[in-house]
Amino acid sequence: MPATYLFHGDLVHLRRRRWRGPQPIVLAVTRRASIKDQVEAFGLPHTEVGRLCCNGRDIDFSHLVRDHQGFDILPMTPPWDVSRPTLLRPDRLVRPAFLVDPTLGRLARALRMAGLNTLYRPEWPAADLLKRLGRSRRVLLSRNLDLLKRGEVVFGRYVRSEEPAAQLREVLSLFGLRELSHPLVRCLACNGQLKPVAKEAILHRLEPLTVRYYDTFHRCPRCERIYWAGSHVARMQTSLKNALD
Repeated sequence: MPATYLFHGDLVHLRRRRWRGPQPIVLAVTRRASIKDQVEAFGLPHTEVGRLCCNGRDIDFSHLVRDHQGFDILPMTPPWDVSRPTLLRPDRLVRPAFLVDPTLGRLARALRMAGLNTLYRPEWPAADLLKRLGRSRRVLLSRNLDLLKRGEVVFGRYVRSEEPAAQLREVLSLFGLRELSHPLVRCLACNGQLKPVAKEAILHRLEPLTVRYYDTFHRCPRCERIYWAGSHVARMQTSLKNALD
């Protein structure tokens, strides 16, 4: 009897077109393959799998597929605490930090606006992303299914939404970060952590009206950008509130 694969939740929509549909996939085992390899052969990146079961028993990605086995492939269940080891991901992250691929620039800016540690450069090719992922131990956010299948990617997410505010809601909800979101913590341009700076030290860089109406300022130690609680911060707070509602 062939092996049977039942995909749950929205995972059915991420498989290759020929394998899409609510019904289980029944397929003879013709080669030696792990369940990770087989799941990705159906088009689904391993990053989207939150739990794997074989004949009702939890298994890890290295489990070898054999005939007469029935597999349940289940999605991530929010909130996903990346600091807790699991059977599928025994290695853990200390805290959520993100690496965003070049197609999601507006999401990267929104995450920084929310105060979350987010690396992003529009010019980085896939090879650079994977190198940085290995060095910095981050969650890769992408709309590229093939990129998320790479072995270097342990923690990742295929971002379902196409609109930036919805993308932000999706990420904050999945990782349980709604209560940790604070504006004026990260530089929107380079991700540096903002530091308070005395008004007197930056007077030469401020417009006259800014000098007149504002007294509290922050500066990015990396790129030297200046931030203050002007109308742009109010807009940031409104955008963040709308994303969280």
